[in-house]
Amino acid sequence: MWIQIDAAFDPKTKETGLAFLVFNPDQVSTFKFYTTECKDNHQAEFIALRLAMQWIKQEKLKTDQLIQIKTDSKIVFQSIEKRFAKKDYFSKLLKVILSEMDCYPLLFLKWIPEKENRAADQAAKQALRKQGKVEILDSYLFVDQN
Repeated sequence: MWIQIDAAFDPKTKETGLAFLVFNPDQVSTFKFYTTECKDNHQAEFIALRLAMQWIKQEKLKTDQLIQIKTDSKIVFQSIEKRFAKKDYFSKLLKVILSEMDCYPLLFLKWIPEKENRAADQAAKQALRKQGKVEILDSYLFVDQN
C-alpha cells in the first residue's frame, strides 16, 4: 500500500485544500479536506501528512504492514528524516507526526517530484475549491494536544 499527500494553499485568503490518496492493489481512495487555519503552504503539507497518519490509525492498519507515504514537499520530507523543524508551529506538528509514525516500523516517507504527485495535487486543488466530497477541518489538527 502507498499513500500520496499534497496541499493547495492560497496565500491571499489563507484557504487551504488538503488531500491524500490511498493506493491499494484493487482501488484508489481519495480523501479531501478544506480549512482556513493554515499559516502557509508548508504547514499545510504537514497537516496533509498528519491527516494520512490519522487515517492509518483509524483504519487500524497492522503495525507490521509495509506502508509508503509519498510527498513532493521537501520541507516535510527533510523534517521527518532529520526529526527536526526550525519553526515552532512545524515543530509541534512534527512531534505529533513522528510519534504516530514511530508506531509503524515499516512505514516509510519518500520524496517524489511534483510531476509524480499530480493525482494528489489535483485532489488538493479540488478541496481548495470545495469540489466534491470535502471535509471541513477545525484547528485541532494544528497543535499538539498532549
